[in-house]
Amino acid sequence: MKAIEFVKKFGWEEAKIICNGVFTGVVCYKWVELNIDDLKRLVESHELVASRGGLCAAKHDLITLQKHLNNTFGWAKITTSEKIDRLKQAIADVESCQ
Repeated sequence: MKAIEFVKKFGWEEAKIICNGVFTGVVCYKWVELNIDDLKRLVESHELVASRGGLCAAKHDLITLQKHLNNTFGWAKITTSEKIDRLKQAIADVESCQ
C-alpha cells in the first residue's frame, strides 16, 4: 500500500504512531505492506503544514516567501528558495492525502 493510501485509510495519528517507532524500510502493519520512509516524509509534511497554522495559512506563507525571494541575495536567497521548495512539497503531500 502506498503511504498516501495508508493515511487516507488510517489517518494522520496512526501514521505518526508508526513513524515514532524505530522502523525503517518496508514493514507489514495491520496486514498492509508499507514503506516507512515514504510515510515519514508525509508525516513530516503534515507537521510542517500544521506548524504554519494549517493548509490555508501554509499557502499564504508560501506566497509571502515567494515574494520575499525577489528581495533577497546570497545565502538568504538560497535558504528562502529551499524553504519554498520544502513548503510546496509539504502542501502537495497534505493535499494528496485529503
